[in-house]
Amino acid sequence: MKVYLIKSISYRLLNMKIKELCEGYDNITTFSLLDTSIFDCIDDASYYGLFAGKRAVVIKDTTYFGGKSSYEKESNAIIKFLTDNAQDDSVIIFVCDEILKSKDLTKKAISLGAEVIDLSVIDDVKFQEVSNEYLDAMRLKIDKDAYQLLKNNCLSNIDLFIQEIDKLSNLGDHITKDMVESCGFKNYNDSNFDFSNAVVANNFKVAFAVMDRLLFSGVKVNDLVGLLANSYINMYMVKDCYNHHLTDAEICKRLGYSNPYRLNAVSRNAKIYTLDEIRDIIISLCDLDQKIKTGFDPVYGLKEFLINL
Repeated sequence: MKVYLIKSISYRLLNMKIKELCEGYDNITTFSLLDTSIFDCIDDASYYGLFAGKRAVVIKDTTYFGGKSSYEKESNAIIKFLTDNAQDDSVIIFVCDEILKSKDLTKKAISLGAEVIDLSVIDDVKFQEVSNEYLDAMRLKIDKDAYQLLKNNCLSNIDLFIQEIDKLSNLGDHITKDMVESCGFKNYNDSNFDFSNAVVANNFKVAFAVMDRLLFSGVKVNDLVGLLANSYINMYMVKDCYNHHLTDAEICKRLGYSNPYRLNAVSRNAKIYTLDEIRDIIISLCDLDQKIKTGFDPVYGLKEFLINL
């Protein structure tokens, strides 16, 4: 049996790695320990492994290989399963929130042949490799200055970067700096932040008043939609990090926050919503952005979005 312990900062890199490790395996089962127990996962893998031939099992949201808790029953069950099925022609992948090589369970798993794959840090070379691979697959080109600007705007988050590429590709297959500046994130002044903060806090009286003032001063609706999307995406990432038990220092490092004050502000706003609610709002903003780009009245669209929020 091939066993992998994976930790990743990027959902895209994680899915790419899982696809690579499961290549040649038609029977792939995915579990989340948020929905089921490790004991049920082991029972399923043990039973079907006898009849299914080559099989891959992916177990996400695994906490047992990190943290301070010993998880004695769960750890014993995992080691027994790995030992009993060592000669099995299968793959099992544990997607971990944290991996501590000093932990007993991790050391035992490694001694049984488990491989640790750490994708929690993406350097500039890896970032460019992944982005180039995606651009080539989508048959897109991006100018060097546009690439750097977009990367900076996305805080070197590869998932956000590719989401922005998808959005900008609606304008053409050659992405320029002008396109990034006109449709991507920008540096915003206090009034823009007043608008964003009012919307996030559900203070719509202030939000509409500030929005009218901004529109009168010449600010484009697309800029406001981008600002809101940026706010909610940051809220989603921070809330997801807390759900995976990351510390404030780890979150700041991963998301590129230079000081804890920004994290505190985003975290405070994120508490107003559930993760699913934030995701739905981000999707609604993407839909609004698409509608505006295809001729929908931008001011009416933004006001309609706020009313329905």
